[in-house]
Amino acid sequence: MTKKIDKNSNIAELIGENPELNDVLYEYGLYCGNCFAAGYDTLEAGAQMHGLETEEIEELIQELNKKTKKNL
Repeated sequence: MTKKIDKNSNIAELIGENPELNDVLYEYGLYCGNCFAAGYDTLEAGAQMHGLETEEIEELIQELNKKTKKNL
């Protein structure tokens, strides 16, 4: 079973377990699949580095969780 995604989720683990999440990340300007930092960055840290505000990060997390539920 897929665990719930939150701001502390590791980006590389997310993509490794759910490659389809790259589509959602791309929509928010996060091209994490090819980034060297994905292995140690949290979702929140990566999003902040790319200029996302707290509200946008919360929306992103909701979209990621919604996408994983559709694929269960």
